[in-house]
This record gives sequence, C-alpha cells and structure tokens, in this order.
Amino acid sequence: MRIESNLCHISETNAVVCAYGWINEEKIGSALGQAENVEKAEDNAIARLMHRLDKPNFIDKNSKIIKTENITNNVNYKSDKKDIDLISVQNTDPNDWSKELAEIDIEIKKLNWTRENESLYISKELGYSNRQKITSYKELISYLEKLRELNKQTTNKLADNSNESLISESDKILNELSWDYTKGREYLQKEFNVSTRKDLTYDQLILFVNKLKSIKNSTNNVSN
Repeated sequence: MRIESNLCHISETNAVVCAYGWINEEKIGSALGQAENVEKAEDNAIARLMHRLDKPNFIDKNSKIIKTENITNNVNYKSDKKDIDLISVQNTDPNDWSKELAEIDIEIKKLNWTRENESLYISKELGYSNRQKITSYKELISYLEKLRELNKQTTNKLADNSNESLISESDKILNELSWDYTKGREYLQKEFNVSTRKDLTYDQLILFVNKLKSIKNSTNNVSN
C-alpha cells in the first residue's frame, strides 16, 4: 500500500492535509485531517484514512514516518517501511485559501454578523460548529457563495423598500400638484421614456421625486 499526502490549506492557526491510499495503481480512499500545524494535520489525515480502510494497524508501532516542517508539491516522504511512501500530489485546489477567507470576512461584515451568528448559520447549512471545521475547498467556496447570495437578497430587499418609500413620496407630491394618472404617466414618458414608476431605477426615482419637488416649488412661488 502507498500513502500520498497533500497540503490543502494552511494559516497561522490551522492546517488541512489530505491523505490518499493507493494499492498498486488503484486509489482506494482518501481522508482529510485538520490540526494547528502541518505534521499533526497529516497524522490525523492518515489515521482517518486507516480507519476508513478498516486497517488501523497498518502502520505499526515500529514504523517511523519521516516528515519535514512543510509539505510542498513534488516532495517525497519515506518511512522505514519500503512499501509506504508519503508523496505530495498535484491538486487543482489552491494551497492558499487566504483570499477566499478574506472575502468571507467581508461578506460577514456586510451582514453585520457576530461570531455566534456565523456559527449558527454554519451549523445549520454545513453541520459544523465553526468556520475552522471546513476542510474542503469546494465547501469553502460553497459557503462563500451562500454568503454572497444572502447579501444580495438583503440588498435587493433594502432597494425594494427604498423604492416603495420614494413612490409613496411621489404620490404625495402628485396629489399636492393635483396631477391625475394620465398627466403623471405623460410626464414619466416624456422625462424617462417609461410608462410606470415601477420601471424606474432607484436613482431615477430619486430624480423623479426631485423634479416633482421642483415643479411644486415653482408652482407655489407663482401662487405667492
């Protein structure tokens, strides 16, 4: 049997290693390990792999695995047993997740979440107690996309509420101007080339309200 390991992620407080099991040219399983440093993470990954393969005693007490401080691509690790090679393998996932983790922090800040809020969400969506338990890059990206979608929904909801507020304000001014539906629609068509206020963007609604206010002020000045 051959074991190959790959460093998936490393930060100041967390390392994630994936261990792969091979017999001849056939891959028979893999497992992730997490710990505060690379060596412990690799040990955890190998132990989990052995457990999954139902061969927890494959590496016996007399076997000594030689490791270095860091795992990098194309670096061989050999034990005293000739049939075990720990070889770092190429992986399409990036080794450095710092960019994605920083983006997650940004999304969390936008949501105004506390650590407790985030932990509750992760527990509900991913089944983990906190973000540090995420050891798969694919899961990390999925989590980031979920946060982005939440922020998008929140932004859209705020925009909808703001639009409704502006429409209500324009209703009030239109009533004060004694404009009927037909006149209001003609004005929209002339100024914005739309037939209804719902077709206006948020910025256009602001401009529409300001134009109505200007017309109202001009009318009041003439009256006075």
